[in-house]
Amino acid sequence: MDRDLSVSEGCASEESRDQIMTNFITYIREVYELLERERDLTPSNLNVTALIEHLKQQLLLPFSPVEVREVLSSPHIQRIYPLLLAKLSECERHAELFYARELCQSDHQHGLDRMKQLPSWSIYEALVGQEVHFIRKFTRPERIRTPIVFVGSGPMPLSAVLLHLYTAVDVICLEKDEVAFETSRRLLQRLGLADNVKVVHENGETFDYSACRRVFIASLVTDKKEVLRRIKRTAPDPLVAVRTAEGMRQLMYESVDEAQLEQAGWRLLGRSSPKEGLVVNSTLFMEQRD
Repeated sequence: MDRDLSVSEGCASEESRDQIMTNFITYIREVYELLERERDLTPSNLNVTALIEHLKQQLLLPFSPVEVREVLSSPHIQRIYPLLLAKLSECERHAELFYARELCQSDHQHGLDRMKQLPSWSIYEALVGQEVHFIRKFTRPERIRTPIVFVGSGPMPLSAVLLHLYTAVDVICLEKDEVAFETSRRLLQRLGLADNVKVVHENGETFDYSACRRVFIASLVTDKKEVLRRIKRTAPDPLVAVRTAEGMRQLMYESVDEAQLEQAGWRLLGRSSPKEGLVVNSTLFMEQRD
C-alpha cells in the first residue's frame, strides 16, 4: 500500500471525485486487512506504527459532508467498521502499555521530561489545552477546586497528567482493566505524581459519582451510554466532557450520538474542535437539563 490517497484539489483534477472516494474506501479496507494480519501491534512493529500514522494523516484532511457520508455508508466500510475501531483501539492500548512500561524504567527525576518526548505528547497537549479552556468557561465557582474524574485513563494516563498540570487540581482516574490499572499506578509513582493523579481499579458504569463535579470520559470507553446513565443517577449536576469524533475521523474513534444524549437528558454547552492537522478527537461539554 505505497500510494498516497490524499483527497485534494490536485487529485480531483487528475481523476473523478467518485474514483478518488472509491480509492479511499479501498485504502481503509486495506488498512484493516493489514492490521488484521499483523501479530505484533506494538510500536516495535514499525510497519504498524507507520500504517496508523499514515491513516491518521489521511483522516485529518478536509472532507466534505457528502464525502464523509459516501465513505461511512459504503457497504464495504459498514461491514468492517466495528472491527476496524476495535483493532485501532487494540493498537492504541498496546502503544500506551509499551511506552508506559518504558517510562517505568526511567529515572524518577527525569520521568516527566521523558514523557514529554513521547510521539503523542504534542497531540494530547493540544487536545487537553483546548479542553481546559472549556472547563474554565463552564466550571461554576463552587466547582473550581474540586477533583476531576477521568473515566478510562488507560495504561498511559497522559490526559489525566496534563489536566493536573494545566489546572493544578487533583485527578481521579477510573480504569477497569487490571493490567492498565497496575501499569498506570506504577508509572504515576515513578513520575512522583501519585498523590495528585490517583488511579482507581473501577468500572465507570458502577462508580459512585456523588462526590464528583467534573467528569471526563475517554474516547476508547466503549460503554459511554452506561457511564453517562450512572453519572446522571449518582452525581449532583456535574459538568461532563465526552470525547467523540466527527466527520471522517469516525474511522479512528467512536462518534457519540448527540441526539441520544439530548433524549437522555443532557444539554450541550459547547464543544472543542480538533486542531487542524494534529488532533483527531473533539470533546462535548454537557450538563444535565433542569
